[in-house]
Amino acid sequence: MRTSIALFLAAAIFIAAPAALAHEAGDFYVRVGGSNVDPDDPNGDIDLTGLEPITTGVQDINVDDAWSLTFTGSYQWTENWAVELLAAYPFEHDISVDTLGKVGSTKHLPPTLSLQYHFLPKGKFQPYVGAGVNYSIFFDDGAEGLVDEVGGDVEIEDNSFGLAGQVGFDYMFNDKWFVNLDFRYISIETKAKVTLPALQDSDIGLDFPGGTIKEDVDINPWVYGVNIGYKF
Repeated sequence: MRTSIALFLAAAIFIAAPAALAHEAGDFYVRVGGSNVDPDDPNGDIDLTGLEPITTGVQDINVDDAWSLTFTGSYQWTENWAVELLAAYPFEHDISVDTLGKVGSTKHLPPTLSLQYHFLPKGKFQPYVGAGVNYSIFFDDGAEGLVDEVGGDVEIEDNSFGLAGQVGFDYMFNDKWFVNLDFRYISIETKAKVTLPALQDSDIGLDFPGGTIKEDVDINPWVYGVNIGYKF
């Protein structure tokens, strides 16, 4: 009888005991999910004086938001401190000018290295903050819309190096699997070059000699991520 009671109590304690949910020193974990890069608005301006009557004066440049698949790998350096690397499938953004509409597009990769502090590493709910550096790589840029139709070109000239900050949390399902929400602000600044050929149309009074216009583009996005994670 005593043996049966002891076994029952042992089983009850085992079932009631929480799983080992903690992020511990030496752990490695990955997160995979979707992220939205939502740039600041507007992202710069461009002086189109000389293109009357198509457009005139200084116009806003806008870079639209984009979703893509993202991956992170993290190493838990201590119980509270972790190092994380963000990688992604390329994000593709349309570029528009107020009075001209869509003028081009570009793709970019945003690898970001961050140092994180985890406030409650032993709980199911594990919030953290992080700070680090981002290097954004731009490629496959080109003209679209009216600029493409007249034989012009749009080029992103520079990759970007800047600071990044984040807040987020992991919610542990068990000792291996968890869901993650992550919010970042990344400083991304580059230059856009718009090249236009000579444009003449006597019917509307257009007489543009052609040329290249270079302008700063400040993307500076908020990045929102939803991920599933696994701890090794």
